[in-house]
Amino acid sequence: MRRGFVLFLILAVAIPAMMFAQSSGKIAGIVTDKSTGEPLPGVNILVEGTEFGAATDVDGYYAILNLPVGTYTLRATYLGYKDVVVKNVRVSADVTTNINFQMEPTTLELEEAVVVTAERPLVDKNVTQSVSFVSSQQIETLPVRGLNDILALQNSVVVQDGQVHIRGGRDDEVGYYLDGSSVVNPLNNNPVVHIIQEAIEEIQVLAGGYTAEFGGANSGIIRTEMRTGTPEYHLSLDFQTDKFVNEGDEFLGTPTFRHHYGVATLSGPVPGTNKRVRFFAAVENRSLGDRIRRFSKGFEFINTPKDDPNFDPLNGRLELIDENPSNPNVSAGHPDTLQRISYPDGFTPHNKENLTSINGTLLFDYSPIRFRVSGAFDDRRRYVDNSPILNILNNRNGYFDFTNALLSGKLTYVVSPKTLAELNVNYLFSESESKDDLFGADWTKWRDSAAVAQATGGRVQYRSRWDEPYDYIIHGFTFARDGAHPFNRYTHTKMSQIGANLSIVSQFNRFNEVKIGGEIKRYTYREFGISHTVMRQVSTYGSIKDVPLDTWMSEGLVRNIGFDPYGNEVDNTDESKLTLGPRHPTFIGAYIQDKIELADIIINAGLRFDYFDTEDRRLKDPKNVKSVNGRIAPDQWENVDPFTELSPRLGVSFPVSEKTVFYFQYGKFVQMPELNTIYRGLQEFDDQIIRGGRFFLNPVGFGLEPVRTTSYEIGFRQQFSRYAAFDIVGFYRNVKGQVQVDKVTDAAPGTQQYLRLVNGDFATTKGAEFRLTLRRVQRLQAQFNYTYTDAKGTGSTRTSFIGAAERETQKPTIIRPLDFSQEHTGAINLDYRFGRNDGGPILQRLGVNVLFTFSSGHPYTRVFPLPGGQVDPFTAGTDYMLDTRTRKALEPVNSSRTPWIFNVDLRVDKTFTIQGFADVTLYSRVTNLFNNKNVINVYEATGSADDDGFLSDRSRSQATIDAFGGDQYIAMYRAINLENGQAYWTQLGRQLYGHPRQILFGIKINY
Repeated sequence: MRRGFVLFLILAVAIPAMMFAQSSGKIAGIVTDKSTGEPLPGVNILVEGTEFGAATDVDGYYAILNLPVGTYTLRATYLGYKDVVVKNVRVSADVTTNINFQMEPTTLELEEAVVVTAERPLVDKNVTQSVSFVSSQQIETLPVRGLNDILALQNSVVVQDGQVHIRGGRDDEVGYYLDGSSVVNPLNNNPVVHIIQEAIEEIQVLAGGYTAEFGGANSGIIRTEMRTGTPEYHLSLDFQTDKFVNEGDEFLGTPTFRHHYGVATLSGPVPGTNKRVRFFAAVENRSLGDRIRRFSKGFEFINTPKDDPNFDPLNGRLELIDENPSNPNVSAGHPDTLQRISYPDGFTPHNKENLTSINGTLLFDYSPIRFRVSGAFDDRRRYVDNSPILNILNNRNGYFDFTNALLSGKLTYVVSPKTLAELNVNYLFSESESKDDLFGADWTKWRDSAAVAQATGGRVQYRSRWDEPYDYIIHGFTFARDGAHPFNRYTHTKMSQIGANLSIVSQFNRFNEVKIGGEIKRYTYREFGISHTVMRQVSTYGSIKDVPLDTWMSEGLVRNIGFDPYGNEVDNTDESKLTLGPRHPTFIGAYIQDKIELADIIINAGLRFDYFDTEDRRLKDPKNVKSVNGRIAPDQWENVDPFTELSPRLGVSFPVSEKTVFYFQYGKFVQMPELNTIYRGLQEFDDQIIRGGRFFLNPVGFGLEPVRTTSYEIGFRQQFSRYAAFDIVGFYRNVKGQVQVDKVTDAAPGTQQYLRLVNGDFATTKGAEFRLTLRRVQRLQAQFNYTYTDAKGTGSTRTSFIGAAERETQKPTIIRPLDFSQEHTGAINLDYRFGRNDGGPILQRLGVNVLFTFSSGHPYTRVFPLPGGQVDPFTAGTDYMLDTRTRKALEPVNSSRTPWIFNVDLRVDKTFTIQGFADVTLYSRVTNLFNNKNVINVYEATGSADDDGFLSDRSRSQATIDAFGGDQYIAMYRAINLENGQAYWTQLGRQLYGHPRQILFGIKINY
């Protein structure tokens, strides 16, 4: 009742002034008489090809609000004066672009207009924080592809192991927006939809703080704006590939990864609308034969008896005889023998991906009403196998199907030339499901021997109705037989979000742009997961429905939220049937902000209110939990009240001159942790809290509060020539309440000691950025980005010190470098190109883009694997990194660092015009040009990426070597684990090296 009343009250107050993060910008300026300098009132400023425009006031001032991000041409017209046309005017989201006009009197009725080409200012006095802008023109010439690769080039951004960190923040602290709509899944705080590179008009990276209109992100905001339809028709077709040879073969000394990208875009007016309705659409098909791209080394083991003169284990001639003690054939003395085990060189099997994506916008421009629709849809099939070497004999593959969609509509009503109202409604959807290539999502057949035999034409025979063939064990290494299922669990998740936003923006006067508003987002989350081995119970009880529910839940390790225990969608909670209904977290934000633009100071001041209702519940007494029949009693829970927070934001810019600007940013930010920390099924809570007795790597959480951040930065921008400028900024962040692991130790009888997630970690980050920008001069354009970051905290992830919590030893209370604190990072981008009629027939319209990136590596802790326990012959060199209870630190936390990383990427392109009809561009894109084998992770016992320390430490390994074949075991261990890092990938889900060189060739046609 209380939650509903509070929600109603907030909506009643906030809805009349709701405002969403704008995906548009403003053009403003002053029009004067060129000879006298006097302001000219009543001058019409038109944005050509659109219905946008404004007239100057008595002071010659004009402002055009709500322009979609893009590049425009402005025309100033005034009776008795020559028209003035300014081309190439760039508009960025939430940025004021200043365009001043100087008009000359005309003496002829049809005198030509004065044409001026605008240049984006190297020093923008209207921006009150550090921000990186990446335009569509820049993206087109870069040699990299993909949002993360573009983000990695920007100041303060670190992309490590596929995760994005901004200014020392955890990967879940970044907010992502597409055309003004949040596209974050609150379960993991990751972006949902795929954005086609050719559909991007602009990317903004806000790392130094952001205005009060943004919420739900503590370290940074990634804003992507899609292209808007053009007044004329434009078509482009782009195709690039490296599919020149078969997998495992090389082309130009480089392996092929079997990648191809095909993209088509179409833009223009809708017929019959007088160009008032314009569309843009992009379609991409992407096929990746090897999406991992590893420095893998092929090998071949050929069965050779010991008495054969060719027996030579270190050269691949060794016994390949099954040693699995569970297999009756082995114990009976007639084990299976393999003739060979081979793995391809330079290609990773079982890890392909296919993606189809559609992005588009539709603009209805009927002043005073404008309506813009944005949409993104992608359908992805990703094959996943983190142990491809151990599954090399298995032809059965598993994959995930992902479907994601965003649809948003923004209705704008121009109340007056300086005031507009805006309504935004958006819908976000994301679904993922695990499947296999025999039965898709029908997990009840995954281990059904009869169904598998029929599906494989009798090729695969199980040992019993629900039990797969015994794995091969060859010298201690387990290889799956053909037909073994690649997944341990079936999973199905669904998330949808409905958001509504109403906004009022007013250029209150020449100096004040006032925004007032807010947002509401309501989510629906469902998840189902089950171990398909539970089907064995069917043999005991006769059918699925006859299996006792408790047995079904415990044997299947069922997680069900919004699903019943059998995977059917439900809408209500029924704990008697061990069913939780879907979760409906609701986030509301409201704010007021004033942008004050004076001649010698610009101020962005605002205040934001956030309301988080996670629909969470917590235990009334976590140390004394009553149970009924081995399960937590329903009356032990209570609802968690919604959280509210006020966050002030302030940004100030001091333009000393047109070429010199000082700026300052301060803000408080608040964000809920990933909701998958608190959304668990009843079975998990019961297992961990009531039953216990095991070590859980992913503890439960409940009652978690928001994470709070305070951020400061101070910067200086200076243009020191017509073509060059630099930006230097210092920053500091303080973060409190990050999620960590704790242990309930003094539990009452009947309650196990158990691990749980709580708010507790804290972090501080300080550093400096430097950016040098060089406009194109003498064909060369350049940019240099460098960031120094000192990010320290008590924990890098929520389970960083789970071993200490489990052993009840002292957890860190002082800050140490975080795992992702790469102190020195940077990028140098050089773009050299010839224009039209420049350089002669060979060189004209030839371009070369060279991208050099570097990083000083990231911290890690040297450790000593503790002796004792049962050593797994496959994971003996890595298990201590997964289960931190089995190691001892040799130094303070994160005192060591991985090696520096250096990388060069290249793009070369040449454009031709065919009969004045279309431009054709031929290009090649090469990533990791010099094929550097960059170390991105290491074994913590050795500090090396090619030696895990197990074989070389015979005190640890000799017994294992002797037990599993001596030199034969050594040969397999080296090939599988040291030369290919398979155990590291299998257990930790990461790679030891960056990707090898890749060469792609492409062709693009522009009409």
